[in-house]
Amino acid sequence: MLAAIAAARPVHYVEAMRHWILIFALLGSAAQAGTVYRWVDENGTVHYSDSPRSGAEAVELRQPNVYEAPKNLPKIESRSGQQEEADPAGYQRLAITSPEPDSAFWDNQGNFTLRLSLEPALDTAAGHSIRISLDGEVQGTTQKLQWQFTGVDRGTHSVRAEVVDESGRALIQSDPVSFHLHQQSINLPARRANP
Repeated sequence: MLAAIAAARPVHYVEAMRHWILIFALLGSAAQAGTVYRWVDENGTVHYSDSPRSGAEAVELRQPNVYEAPKNLPKIESRSGQQEEADPAGYQRLAITSPEPDSAFWDNQGNFTLRLSLEPALDTAAGHSIRISLDGEVQGTTQKLQWQFTGVDRGTHSVRAEVVDESGRALIQSDPVSFHLHQQSINLPARRANP
């Protein structure tokens, strides 16, 4: 009996695939043909053809979507090229090394240290400093490659650093880094040791 069921399934599959192949072949040639006709036979099977028959109805075919790319695209300068032109100090790289992207850590007081990497070194003689932002709000400026945060609430935060000149104009900025700060809940009682 299982052999009969297994043998019957491929027939239905082949029959269905034959219909789909026919439909796609007709639709593919319909762009060249012009009019496609549809009719249903006595068994309820839907048929398509490019020649009319009795009881067939014409099928409206939509025009295919065609996109033509513009011939001459405007030349776009790379962002790094613009950054080098705007940066007279020649900073090449500013990156946040700690916390790492999407990292999670626990601190009940909300303290953590931001660590940076800058190439070449900060030009303090020219009045350059590093501006630190947490969740889009400026926290302050420093001339060191680290910044100590205190009292930060639990949750997901984003931190960013940028080198600025004396007038506050950004010369280079780091990619933002998101991290997750966890704190012990005051609503949970302390765990007790099992006696």
